[in-house]
Amino acid sequence: APKTRRALLRAGAVIAGGFAGGLTFGRSTVASAIGVANKQAYFQRFPTLFAPLYGEATKKTARREIGDGVWALEQSLELGPLESPLRCCVVRLKNGKLWVHAPLAPTEEFFELVESCADGPDSIAHVVVPTYALEHKVFAKDALSRWPQAKLWTAPGQFSFPIRSVSDEYVWGRSVSGVLNDSDEAASSSEIPWIDEIQYETLTAGTFKVGFSQQKFYETAFFHKSSKTLIVTDSLARVQTTTPELNDPAKLLLISKRSTADAFPEDTPGARQIGWEKTALLVSYFFPEHEELDPDRFGVVTWTDGWHNNFQALAGRLLVPPVVRTLIYAQNPPEVRKWVDRVAARWDFKQIVPAHFDAPIKASPSEFVKAFSFLEDDTIDAFPANDLARGLKPIADIVRSTGIKVDANK
Repeated sequence: APKTRRALLRAGAVIAGGFAGGLTFGRSTVASAIGVANKQAYFQRFPTLFAPLYGEATKKTARREIGDGVWALEQSLELGPLESPLRCCVVRLKNGKLWVHAPLAPTEEFFELVESCADGPDSIAHVVVPTYALEHKVFAKDALSRWPQAKLWTAPGQFSFPIRSVSDEYVWGRSVSGVLNDSDEAASSSEIPWIDEIQYETLTAGTFKVGFSQQKFYETAFFHKSSKTLIVTDSLARVQTTTPELNDPAKLLLISKRSTADAFPEDTPGARQIGWEKTALLVSYFFPEHEELDPDRFGVVTWTDGWHNNFQALAGRLLVPPVVRTLIYAQNPPEVRKWVDRVAARWDFKQIVPAHFDAPIKASPSEFVKAFSFLEDDTIDAFPANDLARGLKPIADIVRSTGIKVDANK
């Protein structure tokens, strides 16, 4: 991993802080602090909307085994002071090789945690990009550089912006091994060697205008047969009711303030929890109901009473995230319904692993179907209207006003 200035400064700050507190560090402690910082450092080579936008950064990675031969690796997705969990799923195949879904930021720590799920770097056989959303594809090139023997499998509809005609060599560092169109039922194990163990169904959900071109939205869901695990990306989530382990306490405390004009609060579990609940509302709705401009103080934002009730209505349950439901699935509910019914009819899964928020989620096919009940009637399980009113609804109205037509057959 690169020895970035930021990583070394962070390690130096830890060491200096220890001396200032009267602690004595041995050489091994200093070396350990620098080593950890270096293993969490990386360089983001493509500009994105999430931190660090571009350039040097650091991220911690956590790993949990969530099934026999299935692991979840997590980092934080950062947008300003807002952080929420972002997840990569790793499956060990019967031949001992690894299948890696949506690689995370390319830190040495992340790579080593993946590789230790089997027998080192040479054990990674497949890297999968399940959609074209940037946070799930932007690090694939780094992963493929680390694991040059791995094959690359992508959902349909991958594109570059603002320049459209960019080579696979530039985007991925190599050619794509295969595009996961429609369903594994239309493919063979000679074409896709892992489909005897991991099946897939690809959703086409709507169309957006990106620059001067219309771009369809695709997401591929996967079913690992032996662990009965459904692996999805953005289609489902469960916002955790308690603070995620990787969230930065300082950012949680900043968000926890009732008013942006208030003093920085004391670091307590309660203050961190408030910060997480408000973070979840901001990430989910952009401009939630109870975040208000103070009429008496220019530039000051104040949270009014009622935000906790709105968090309780959002968190702790299996749902289609507000952004996905409002902006994407509302465009073509019948096509989404076909995909939901195929997934539920084909696969007897016991748990769902989304790429965002909480995982794993113990859920059955019937619970999966229930989360999409709104497709026929959007008043079912509706989100609070005032949470949608200032952010997602105006954006959805703009999308509808463009007159974009959805044609799932193209």
